[in-house]
Amino acid sequence: MIPTLLEIPLPFSLGSLPIHSFGLLMVLSFLSALQRLQLCLEEGEFDPALAERMVTWAAVGGIVGARLFYLLSFPTDFANDPLGTIFGGAGFVFYGGFLGGVFAVWLLLRIEKKAFWQMSDLVAPCLAIGYGVGRLGCQLSGDGDYGGPSDLPWAMSYYLGVIPTLPDVLVHPAPLYESLMAFATAYILLRVRRSEKLQGFGRVFGLYLLLSAAARFLIEFVRIEPHVFGPLTQAQGIAIALAAVGLAILYFNRRFAEK
Repeated sequence: MIPTLLEIPLPFSLGSLPIHSFGLLMVLSFLSALQRLQLCLEEGEFDPALAERMVTWAAVGGIVGARLFYLLSFPTDFANDPLGTIFGGAGFVFYGGFLGGVFAVWLLLRIEKKAFWQMSDLVAPCLAIGYGVGRLGCQLSGDGDYGGPSDLPWAMSYYLGVIPTLPDVLVHPAPLYESLMAFATAYILLRVRRSEKLQGFGRVFGLYLLLSAAARFLIEFVRIEPHVFGPLTQAQGIAIALAAVGLAILYFNRRFAEK
């Protein structure tokens, strides 16, 4: 049995404020995305200083979007405890964060007078890397993103997590699956972007939408989530929509490139 990984204060603190694994990994996810984005901007002959502004705007937009999406998804929690739901430490939904972050970066690039689709191809691998690191924070905290019961050799318990499992129940470590898929996606995107197999601005971003949506769609089969679209979860429904957007970007961008 793999030992459970827990949400505990790490062996240091800032004054009386303990440093928790989830918060630390969230910060590291943005820093890892920042470092990769700086390299991508340099490779694309852009000013790497733009990376800090892009990641900052993405972080703010992502956090706001993730919380708003949670409030819309769980209106009963908001009605019962409005302030606690808004300002509490839990309650972030990835797709809300993704949409909020993309909108914030789009707004910044409009202000900076930069082409969104051209920049999106540089950003796409960084999104996958940041997501992979962030999911490690979910793994360490045991925040409920794990899967259903499993007897696989790598199944584990989260009985001391933020949302605990029963002490004697082993489950799928779904956050680890997502991290591995995200890092694999980042690797593919970097290779494809450098090989020039996808000509035209926005096509690497379209491929990112397609790959990340497919990964999330598959992961949902091992997670315990309510079905809201027939046999599909809410995340699977959104994944299908994003995959369709990704395919549309790839198709229409290719048609324009051929003209």
